[in-house]
Amino acid sequence: MSLTRYRIGEAAGTATVTDDMMLLTAVYGIIVGIVLVFIARRLKQYWMIFWGSGLSILSTGYLFADLMDWI
Repeated sequence: MSLTRYRIGEAAGTATVTDDMMLLTAVYGIIVGIVLVFIARRLKQYWMIFWGSGLSILSTGYLFADLMDWI
């Protein structure tokens, strides 16, 4: 017996994440990464600079790959 509920017309296993949600997440990742780098530079927290710049680079890479229709 399954306790999972589905909306009317939705089958089990259908995608719940849309492309627009992924694009918004990538844009949000770029913004958060830039803010982290800015704050980390003022506080001299080098690990946070590393993670913030990595987040920005990977999010930009995802947007570029989506623009080129690689994903």
